[in-house]
Amino acid sequence: MRLLRHISALLLLALLPLGGWAEKIALPGTVTGTRFCPLDGQEGVSRIYIFSDLGDAYMQTAALANWYEYPDLSVPVASSSNMFSDLQDGGTYLVDMGGVKDTFVVFDYRRYRIAGHELTLALDCESSILSLDIEPMAYRLLSGASRILERTFPVHYRNLAKDSTQWQQAEIEDSVQVMRPRIIDLNAKLYIPTSIELYGDPLEEQLYDLPDHLVLEETEVHPVAIGYIPVSYTVLRGDKPENENQRVTKEDGLTGSAPLNVLFRANATPGADFFLWEIKRSSETLSTRTEPETRYIFEESGKYTVSLRVWNKQDCSLDTTFQIDIKESLLAVPNVFTPNGDGVNDEFRVVYRSLSSFSMLVYNRWQHLVYESSDPSRGWNGRINGRKAPEGAYYYIIEAKGSDGVKYKKKGAVNLLRGGE
Repeated sequence: MRLLRHISALLLLALLPLGGWAEKIALPGTVTGTRFCPLDGQEGVSRIYIFSDLGDAYMQTAALANWYEYPDLSVPVASSSNMFSDLQDGGTYLVDMGGVKDTFVVFDYRRYRIAGHELTLALDCESSILSLDIEPMAYRLLSGASRILERTFPVHYRNLAKDSTQWQQAEIEDSVQVMRPRIIDLNAKLYIPTSIELYGDPLEEQLYDLPDHLVLEETEVHPVAIGYIPVSYTVLRGDKPENENQRVTKEDGLTGSAPLNVLFRANATPGADFFLWEIKRSSETLSTRTEPETRYIFEESGKYTVSLRVWNKQDCSLDTTFQIDIKESLLAVPNVFTPNGDGVNDEFRVVYRSLSSFSMLVYNRWQHLVYESSDPSRGWNGRINGRKAPEGAYYYIIEAKGSDGVKYKKKGAVNLLRGGE
C-alpha cells in the first residue's frame, strides 16, 4: 500500500500520548478525549474539534458555565463547572462562563472514515469525477447558515502525460478536495485504463495512525477522453544553399521557399478513433486525409491552412490548425564573380526563391557553351573542361518559372575576375 501523507493547511495539530489528549479551550478550561484534532480559523466558530471517538470526549470549564446547543440558544443543555460530555456529532455549541463566551463544533470521525464506503467513477470527454458515498462533515453556524468542512484526500493513479512531442505513461500522486458533497474532481482527463487508489484525509492519519484506503480496479475504469500533441516536421533539403532566399532550415519551419515538404502528426492518445486533415488555400480544399499522420508538398506560393480534427466513438473531439506561408518567387542574377578560391563569390550563381523550373546556359564571347544547369542552387565555378577560364565577360541565358506562376527570362553578361589569385 502506498502511503501518501499530505499536510492540510487547516490542521494545526499537537499530538499527545496515546493514553489521552487534552488542551485548553478559549475559555478557561480544557477539552479531553482519547484522540482529537482541533481546527482553528473556521468561519463563525472559534474552533472545530474532531474526535476519534466522541463518546470519550469531555469539556471542562474552570467555573460554572452554561452550555447551549444550536438551534436552541435560549435554554442551556447543561449548567456545570465540571465535565460536559453529552456532545452530539456535528453539533454547534455556545459556552457562556460569566459572560465570557466561546463557540465550537464537534465531530465523531468514525462516521466519516472512507473504509467500507463505495467509490465510483464517472468519465466524460472533459472530466473524471469520483463519487464517494460518505456523509459530508456538515455543521451550522449560530446564525443558522450551514457549512461543510473541506476535506483533502491523497489519490494515486496512472495516466498519460505530455513529454515534449510525445505521450509518456506517468504515475500520478495528487491531493483532491471534495468540491461538493460526495463529489471529487480528479482535475485531470483520464486517457488510459488505470486503477485509482484513494486514501483517507490527513485527519484520519492523525487520529488512527494509518489512513483508510479505497481502490477502483482498472477493469472498472473506462476512459473516453482523448488528447493530442499536433506537430509538423518540415523535411529539410540538405544543406542550405547560400543563394536560396528564405529556405527553411529548421524542422519547425512553416514559412519559406517552395517546394516545402511537411509531415503532420496528430500524436493522439489511444482513445482517438478518427482523424481528418484538410489542406486549404483560401476557400479551396486541396487535400483531405484520414490517417493519424500525413505528408504534403507545398509547391505553389501562397498562404495555406492545414486543419486537424480528432474524435472518437463517444463524440469527444479536438481541433487545431497550422498556418503555412510559401513565399512568392524570386530570381536575381549577379554581374561579377571571382573564382579565386577565397570562399567568397567563387561561383556564378543566381539568388532565387520558390522556383518550380530553371535553366541556365553560359557562353564565351565566341558563343561556345561553357556551362549549363537545371539546378538553381548550383553555379559555374569558372572552369572549362577542368581548366581555368580566362578573365573577361561571359554571356548567360536564364529561363525559369516561379511556383506562383511568374515566368523569368534573363539575358546578360557576367564578368569573371580572379583578382589576386
